[in-house]
Amino acid sequence: MYSEAISVPEAIRRVLASNHVYLQALEAGIANYTALAEKIKLDVEKLIGSKVNLNTIVVAIKRFADVLEQNKKQLKGDKASSVKARMSLTGSIIDIDFQREGSEQGDLLEKFLEEFFEQASPYNLFQSDNHFTLMTEDADDTRKIVTNAVEKFDGKIRKGLSKITISMSPEEQNPYDMLSLVSNMLYNHQIPIHNAFFTPNEIVLILSDKDAANAYDLIRKKVG
Repeated sequence: MYSEAISVPEAIRRVLASNHVYLQALEAGIANYTALAEKIKLDVEKLIGSKVNLNTIVVAIKRFADVLEQNKKQLKGDKASSVKARMSLTGSIIDIDFQREGSEQGDLLEKFLEEFFEQASPYNLFQSDNHFTLMTEDADDTRKIVTNAVEKFDGKIRKGLSKITISMSPEEQNPYDMLSLVSNMLYNHQIPIHNAFFTPNEIVLILSDKDAANAYDLIRKKVG
């Protein structure tokens, strides 16, 4: 059933991180490690495809709890050091992907982008030598332009997304501290990311609509 070979500690981390009740109990320091090990033993064995000693699971749970506690202390320390940023949450975001193959198609794509920019719609654009990724709000005028371009250039549109923007001043906040804080928080709560981009002044997270509000609330509590 599981084709990916993973270690016992990794299997335990996945099981614990995917269960909100287990995670909260560990973070609050009220979990009984032996009782918890008995509850997750079967799930862990399914993940690794073999039997596991109960004491091995108990030790791994304790180590996982220690990591959570260390992260908690780090976040408190960061907050005490005036971790501050401006945040915004934008719903109804669409993600448009284009492959730019050949100079002629590249010129046509640039014309499309010029037409799109004239609409003055809020957007985030990221590009490489042969690829465009455009994030924008799903407005009627925008959708009309984008739909025509997607049909012409064999692009792809993904809906049901939201955007979290975290803006900061390099003079007041180390951007790498903020990036570490945000990534650790999303990892600890197992919140999947559709896409993410960052600069010294800004972090942009693209998530599904169902995950964005929770992620925004978690981050906002830490960065103010």
